Amino acid sequence: MSAYLIVNYDVDNPELYKEYQGGAAGALRLGSECDVLVLDPATEQIEGEGAGKQTVVLKFESMEKAKEIYDSGEYQAIVGKRHDATSKHFAVLVNGFG
Repeated sequence: MSAYLIVNYDVDNPELYKEYQGGAAGALRLGSECDVLVLDPATEQIEGEGAGKQTVVLKFESMEKAKEIYDSGEYQAIVGKRHDATSKHFAVLVNGFG
């Protein structure tokens, strides 16, 4: 069953965020074990409070694969740059339909 990582935030430091982007593609194994389904820098919030303007949705083959890649040393070495470059961030990992 596919799994999806949904991340939302405001980019406050574009230069540092570019550094994150430069390392994240390889660390997330984009194109081979992870697909970008959404990258929207102009997200429109219609419910709730405190969401950022940028939303990213990544697809993985399974919840186990998503956790493996997210928790990998390679991704953990770069994810702090995203945290430092953004505010109002949250991330959720969800299962797709079976």
